Amino acid sequence: MSQATIVLYEKIIEVRWSDCDANKHMRHSAYSDMCAHTRVSFLQSLDTSGQWFKEHHLSPILFKEQTEYFAEMFMGEKVRITVELGESTGSSKSTCWMNKVYKEDGTLAASHQVVVGWMDMRLRKIVLLPELVSNTNLLAHSADMSI
Repeated sequence: MSQATIVLYEKIIEVRWSDCDANKHMRHSAYSDMCAHTRVSFLQSLDTSGQWFKEHHLSPILFKEQTEYFAEMFMGEKVRITVELGESTGSSKSTCWMNKVYKEDGTLAASHQVVVGWMDMRLRKIVLLPELVSNTNLLAHSADMSI
């Protein structure tokens, strides 16, 4: 992404033994797992709980997930993962979020992009982004424009 990004949320996670592979570094799927955990924490910070999802009959779903790896991570390392707004999808029914995974020394270890939509669990159809998510997107976009 060429424009400056706004960090919407960040989380520190420790690389566990179960996150590592036979090569003794963090396995590729652990990056995805940690990023998903961070995005769920981000949604919870917006006051969406399991009860909120149940009451609104909504569930976030992934349309796309892509990771680029830049540096190895090892057991015991602390990982800082951010949630940032990605490029516009051009749709009011999806949003793009970027997770950046940083080593303790600040080195970018991976960049993880997802395109997320929302499903109405009663209708089993993709619906407009919930207001709290679209408002977060608008706030971040307007902040990007002022930089």
